[in-house]
Amino acid sequence: MMLTYRERFRRHMAFKDVDRPPFYEFLGFWVETVNRWRAEGLPAGVDVYDYFNFDKREMVPIDYGPIPRFIPRTLEEDAKYRVEVNDMGIKMKILKTSASMPTFLDFPVKCRRDWERMKERYDPKDLRRYPKTWSSELTEYYRETDRVIGLSMPGFFGQARYFMGLERLLTFFYREPDLVHEIMDFWADFLIEVTKSVVENVKLDYVTIWEDMCYNKGPLISPKLFEEFMLPNYKKLTGFLRSKGVEIVMVDTDGNHEAINDLFLEGGVNCLYPLEVAAGMDAIKLRERYGEKMLLIGNIDKRAIAAGGAALKREVERKIRLVEEGGYIVSVDHAVSADIPFQNYSTYIRLIKEKLKIG
Repeated sequence: MMLTYRERFRRHMAFKDVDRPPFYEFLGFWVETVNRWRAEGLPAGVDVYDYFNFDKREMVPIDYGPIPRFIPRTLEEDAKYRVEVNDMGIKMKILKTSASMPTFLDFPVKCRRDWERMKERYDPKDLRRYPKTWSSELTEYYRETDRVIGLSMPGFFGQARYFMGLERLLTFFYREPDLVHEIMDFWADFLIEVTKSVVENVKLDYVTIWEDMCYNKGPLISPKLFEEFMLPNYKKLTGFLRSKGVEIVMVDTDGNHEAINDLFLEGGVNCLYPLEVAAGMDAIKLRERYGEKMLLIGNIDKRAIAAGGAALKREVERKIRLVEEGGYIVSVDHAVSADIPFQNYSTYIRLIKEKLKIG
């Protein structure tokens, strides 16, 4: 049988037989990575996804940010750094010669009064949240296309951190718990209201929720805090999505999230990625623990690809058997970083295609 991208994705993630496994780089590539590869053999003008012939997918471009946006402005600048306020109202210091993570200096919500003002920018009924092409023609395309269609939204911890910054958010769980409850409860209702028109008109293959709420030793909050502040809202959001036919709900978080995996599962999440190896995540152990209850994406150690040779081969051979079981998509355990040579990544792709029998 010859399946479409969408059929292949859905069947594989439901542990059903496929013509071949799905083939993606789920978190993509840093800009510096592609720039480096242009000098190492990636042809000029050729899209990196097309070059490696990944399966096709699209994201519905819904705007979950503040409307109106904050006015971006530069506050300080020298030859190396720029201090600016971005359109989320976040003050940060940026290294001008790199697309690496900025240093966050200040955030817009410092107290309840700030939060009341911030809420005015999050009207879920604002039509500007939808693309200019939003129409019956577009929704019909999303329903009929053979490409995998996904929707990405900011999660509860992730968005609260955007509002307050990490340090303030962590202290407010204890100093201002009512405010944190209010923000996360508001966010569940906001996501549902904004997303309602999408799930009622578009056949979504998955929804992904961005959290990034862990570091290399564990989550940034305790399971107890997750259970109190986040779990009810996860249940509310995923219950709504499932009622509208969304079967796969993913969470994207770096770091080690083992301590809260059971809570994600209880909250209606059934897929985790990118499963960062340097933080101790292991897709094989996760499969042994959760079986078919938890879908998995990623977990190919980017450090092994950078090293190349035997380390790369061992990494691929250890993880690739999960693909045969279904419910797992092989992919790098983060966005592909610029320390990975083009030749090493090309070798990685060749090994994957040989093992999965992808032409």
